Amino acid sequence: MKQKLTLYYDLECPFCNRYARFVKLNDCYDLQLKDAREYHAEILSLCKDMDINDGIIVFAEGKCLQGIDALSYLDISMEKKGLLSRLHGIWNIKKSVSHPLYAFIKVLRKIVLFLMGRKSHIQ
Repeated sequence: MKQKLTLYYDLECPFCNRYARFVKLNDCYDLQLKDAREYHAEILSLCKDMDINDGIIVFAEGKCLQGIDALSYLDISMEKKGLLSRLHGIWNIKKSVSHPLYAFIKVLRKIVLFLMGRKSHIQ
């Protein structure tokens, strides 16, 4: 039986949506993609100490991982087919690179959603 892995992301964000569709896990996982806006109450009950507004959340093996930790976990679990899948490994390199990059992406997300007339804060 495959292990369940749930990825909570912002369906309204074009970056988050593309990323969620990009993730291709190896055969050991049953990936569930859930819109954080629709499943916010579920996130709050599973991951009490986390705020979805701080980045994507992965729930696997009874644990919640967020932001770079979530991306690193997904990288370990992904099939490494194609250039983009190999580039995804950037999240497992030095924190001096991955943390500023992730912070930049979060700011870019807020700007894009603002320009699209959508709220960036999930409640």
